[in-house]
Amino acid sequence: MGVALSIIILFTVTTTIVRVAGVVLEHSGIPRPVARMQAMSALSGTGFTTTESELLLQTPERRKVLVLLMVAGSLGLGSVVATLVLGIFGISETPHGLLLQGVSLLAAALFVRFILFTKRADRFICNLAVHWLERQGSGMTAYLVLQRLGDDATVAEHRLARVPPADPEEWGSASLLIPLAVRAADGHVRHGWPERAEIGQAAILSGPAEAHAAFAAAYGTPIVNFTH
Repeated sequence: MGVALSIIILFTVTTTIVRVAGVVLEHSGIPRPVARMQAMSALSGTGFTTTESELLLQTPERRKVLVLLMVAGSLGLGSVVATLVLGIFGISETPHGLLLQGVSLLAAALFVRFILFTKRADRFICNLAVHWLERQGSGMTAYLVLQRLGDDATVAEHRLARVPPADPEEWGSASLLIPLAVRAADGHVRHGWPERAEIGQAAILSGPAEAHAAFAAAYGTPIVNFTH
């Protein structure tokens, strides 16, 4: 029973850390599957060397999350918490001890279910992520931030839900953006701006954050799913 309790507590702590970190990364503009995978990679120290992992280094708030995950992983935070809990509850073969451990197992399993599958936990974690990002001077984005060089120099990728005019000067509030390239649905990147973009393609643009927000509202569809 003691081994089972230790494993379930370790799983609970690890799952919670990855869930929270993944949501924060997702709200910073990283697609959900990538955010969760990279959060697990940083916590476990696996270090997948893919182009997707480079996204975590492009903005200050993502680097902070990455550092926290790496520190938690190097300290073996899940194992430490499991050891502390076992030390507090103790391992006893008496009926009372077995009952206490059984209740602890059930409580841990219910907590994991709550964290992973309930809308209340989703809302709480999302609000926590938004609050933390706002304190970092950032916020939720409906586009993928590729590089943030400053307030007036952000390179981002927008998935098109509507076809924008061929002339960027006709983009209204988003006219300050500079088109860099277009990513086709098959992943092929074509530099420059085409005479006519297509729905489903991704526009790679450079410019101020306000212009990116205007372009996303006018022509884009969220790369990040904030509904959870």
